[in-house]
Amino acid sequence: PATEARAADASAKVLIAGDSMISGGFGMFLERALKKEHGYDVVRRGRSSSGMARPDFFNWTKEATRLVTERKPDATLLMFGGNDVQGLYMGKGEWIRWGEEGWNEEYARRVNALCDQFAPEQQQLFWVGLPIMRPEKFRRRCQHVNTIFRAEMALRKNALFIDGWDLLAGAEQEFVDYMEVPAAKGAGTKNVRVRAHDGIHLSADGAGVLKRHVLRKIL
Repeated sequence: PATEARAADASAKVLIAGDSMISGGFGMFLERALKKEHGYDVVRRGRSSSGMARPDFFNWTKEATRLVTERKPDATLLMFGGNDVQGLYMGKGEWIRWGEEGWNEEYARRVNALCDQFAPEQQQLFWVGLPIMRPEKFRRRCQHVNTIFRAEMALRKNALFIDGWDLLAGAEQEFVDYMEVPAAKGAGTKNVRVRAHDGIHLSADGAGVLKRHVLRKIL
């Protein structure tokens, strides 16, 4: 029965973590939907400007350990990468610059280390990929880290990469500020702004589009 299913859902703990995409509208909308519409016990932790490149700025490995110890989540959803398309700080003043030999391997290692912290017993893990970006160099770099996320999730048990790149792109896979989305109550479509003015973040409508896409993948 539906009441029993909802009661079961309510006992499942979901953790949502990431950078400004999670601390902003997308993360907020997703948390709200999972709590209010589907009955999950949800905690969200977002930190703008953070990622895996600069643990000296914010150490997600330590934060993941703390969150998992406190929450013991049954499933975790992560979204990172936009702040990682730079040099990787190795400590003691040492860096691996973007494009240098070893960058891909070290970043993949950090992705897996973070996943191990968030899912220490191979609990369900979802990794949301970055959407298409307007700045050309930034766009190419985001595409690159998405390939790493996709490959690493494919190798992990109970892990799924959720691709959102084409979702917010135009018909020719180009960056767009506006797009047609379903109108309320199934009444056709409406043309709305889906991106913030910086060409990187999402507008409220764009966050809603990504939220609906992710819910279809995880539920």
